[in-house]
Amino acid sequence: MTLVPGARLGPYEILAPLGAGGMGEVYRARDSRLKRDVALKVLPTSYSTDPDRLRRFEQEAQAASALNHPNILAIHDIGTHENSPYIVSELLEGETLRARLAGGAFSPRKAIGHAIQIAHGLAAAHEKGIVHRDLKPENIFVTADGRVKILDFGLAKLTQPEVPVSSQTNLPTLTPGTEPGVMLGTIGYMSPEQVRGKAADARSDLFSFGAIFYEMLSGRRAFHGDTAADTMSAILTRDPPDLSETNRRVPEALERIVDHCLEKSPEARFQSARDIAFDLEAISGTSLASASRNLPALASWRAAIRRTLPWLAVPAAAIAFVAGLRIASRKPASSAALPSSFRQLTLESGVESFPSLSPDGATLVYVAERSGRSGIFVRRIGGHPIDLTKDSDKDDWAPAFSPAGDLIAFRSDRNGGGIFVMGATGENVRRLSDGGYNPAWSPDGKEIAYSTEDIEQPFNRSGTGELWAVDVATGAKRAILRVPDALRSQDAVQPSWSPHGRRIAFWGVRGATGVRDIWTLPSSGESQGKPVAVTNDPALDWNPVWSADGKYLYFGSDRGGSLNLWRVSIDEESGRVLGEPEPITLPSTRVGQFSLSRDGRHLAYQTVAPIESLVRIAFDERSERLVGEPTTLFRSSMQIGDLDVSPDAQWIAFRPSGRQEDLFLIRSDGSSLRQLTDDPYKDRGPIWSPDGKTIAFYSNRSGRYDIWTIRPDGSSLTQVTKGLGVGPWYPHWSPDGSMLACPDGVNSYIVHLGANAPAAEALPPVSGGIWFQATNWSPDGRTLAGVFNTLSGEARGLALYSLASRKYERLSDAGDTPIWLRDGRRLLFQDRGVVAVLDVGTKKSHPIWAPSTSLRLNGFTLSGDGRSFFGVQRLEEGDIWEANFK
Repeated sequence: MTLVPGARLGPYEILAPLGAGGMGEVYRARDSRLKRDVALKVLPTSYSTDPDRLRRFEQEAQAASALNHPNILAIHDIGTHENSPYIVSELLEGETLRARLAGGAFSPRKAIGHAIQIAHGLAAAHEKGIVHRDLKPENIFVTADGRVKILDFGLAKLTQPEVPVSSQTNLPTLTPGTEPGVMLGTIGYMSPEQVRGKAADARSDLFSFGAIFYEMLSGRRAFHGDTAADTMSAILTRDPPDLSETNRRVPEALERIVDHCLEKSPEARFQSARDIAFDLEAISGTSLASASRNLPALASWRAAIRRTLPWLAVPAAAIAFVAGLRIASRKPASSAALPSSFRQLTLESGVESFPSLSPDGATLVYVAERSGRSGIFVRRIGGHPIDLTKDSDKDDWAPAFSPAGDLIAFRSDRNGGGIFVMGATGENVRRLSDGGYNPAWSPDGKEIAYSTEDIEQPFNRSGTGELWAVDVATGAKRAILRVPDALRSQDAVQPSWSPHGRRIAFWGVRGATGVRDIWTLPSSGESQGKPVAVTNDPALDWNPVWSADGKYLYFGSDRGGSLNLWRVSIDEESGRVLGEPEPITLPSTRVGQFSLSRDGRHLAYQTVAPIESLVRIAFDERSERLVGEPTTLFRSSMQIGDLDVSPDAQWIAFRPSGRQEDLFLIRSDGSSLRQLTDDPYKDRGPIWSPDGKTIAFYSNRSGRYDIWTIRPDGSSLTQVTKGLGVGPWYPHWSPDGSMLACPDGVNSYIVHLGANAPAAEALPPVSGGIWFQATNWSPDGRTLAGVFNTLSGEARGLALYSLASRKYERLSDAGDTPIWLRDGRRLLFQDRGVVAVLDVGTKKSHPIWAPSTSLRLNGFTLSGDGRSFFGVQRLEEGDIWEANFK
């Protein structure tokens, strides 16, 4: 029966059709009694004489009305109209999961969020003896506010003892019945027992759940064939492709859950939806890596705890973490595969970093702040710290014990900067090289490898690193890996020498993609062999460290959902990878800067707990002062960066760092936080157009970095540049909105916008291995302010570029991120955490804000009227921990 707007069914007035399906037609209707809009579902007239369909329709109403759960469609009423029954439910605003899946795979975070809600809804139904039997994306609805609702229990049936089915092998298929021996459901999401026409219980819904979860994570159906017979055969005989083959962003923890749901035998699956929800919540509450091994064992272990210790409430995150330690991998691991104990080595307030263990693991050298500078400290494990660089008035960091434990190499800014060496108690300091960062000793102690770019954390990279080695005795240098061309086709930072001296591991950014991967190279240099990739996937991989026997490479990675420790089996001679990465989970959501003792029994590492706040401070341009205390607009444990305020000063665009880098908007008063992009790509550097109608940013969504634009409402995503340079970065609008200036790590470009395809022109080169990084247009649009940089990312001072004369002018020898004030005569800039103002005429500057010991300013911008200063304040606590291996 088809209804028209205005028709009435009892107290309900039909407003508009919403859709139709096999179980009926759905309308938007108005409940005249309660003055609310509802969804009204009517069984089609053509089916009204079918007793079986009528029975199932009535069963849907009875079953669903018995359920009262936020993840199940609420049933309000039931009735009949002209011999056609109808059912009234809550009206949902949003779309089906099938519609959402049309856009491709979800991020693991979003997939987990939806899956947890589906599992809770199924658990509520199963606990009342109700099985859905037709769970599929079409029967799952996602509301506008993100609530997931299970629809259409029309194929559900109250659980009852099943009759034997052994003799019912030749019964018809696709017959819409509910008795054992009759196949019921939707092909592609049916369980094997449903395909065979056998009795289905709650575990059949769990198989369907697994197929849906697989599709959310991969963007592909778990079981799909050219014909219905092919699909049914796949369900019965084949496993779907590994999620790692379809979407390499999927953590192994989730793959384990999906595999456990999709077991062919009901007995081998999860036994309840409640267990699935429990494991998903455990994973989402801690590092995904911590539960990534053998989740069936996790479920059985949890069940054993419940049986033997019913009085003990075990937190989900604790279970997931301990399981991550107890369950190693698919294959037998070496005796040192997992840590046996942990202890905190530093307790000072502030940040301790760059740990390095002595060969015997009994002594620790590390970095801590003193009097506003970074200094190097040493302590016996369990002892008191000794300041080794107390006489230095410059920053000293990145210490590394020599193989014999008698020397410490480190980076220092003293005497112009470079790699230095001192005795293990701070004596006899001498410089080995006039450049370099993150020194790494060769196993024989004769050479030190280093990179030309500094690395403390992996998130932000501005240059390209080369690898060099310096002879400890003579100071002679040799190249290990050089940047082969101006296109930065190879990048190398944070070197680590293998224990037998054969290879050097390092990590870098893969071309213009922004992806962080790990390679190894013969220690003799690139003349003896090209770099061999250790990782090549979307995960952020960094900080490689060799095991003591050279059989494994340990490294930091966010492939489990947060930055933690992983390892991969490797052939030290060739660099050939021998297996898949496996997690070695440490008890923190963000770890790095690893150091292994020479015997491999002790691992030192840094844990970081950053708290970043987006703040607003009143700014007086005339007096060049920040006025009053900061007002906190937004606070996060993620790193906040790349902020820009809209021309009307009403909205701030910014980008948090982490596993997924998306763009966010928040009102300048701290309200109305909303996410602008939500995808696996790295979206960075948002900046408002002068008219406030468009936001430009750079992203690797095309396979490499390019400039894109998007409207503040999330519409009109448009690629602006295609293949420009080596991958353009932070774009900057000209005052009239007709051009964008953007650097790429080698040069800066001006992109002309308009009706025709954008044309780009490169700025003139700068001599002496220097390039100009444009950062801000002057108010009159005639001059670009920026920074002179080296190719390795070292800032060499503030500079101007005149569009008229096409010439550069140096303003200072230090400073970063200059922003024009409205008068076009002064620049606001930052230098090592200090915010200062510079007069471009006199080239004189003075500070207006200085950081405290633990409070840093990490990026800033000004409102268009010059009255508000927006910045990111960072409060960090970082400690050194030790993991001990048996």
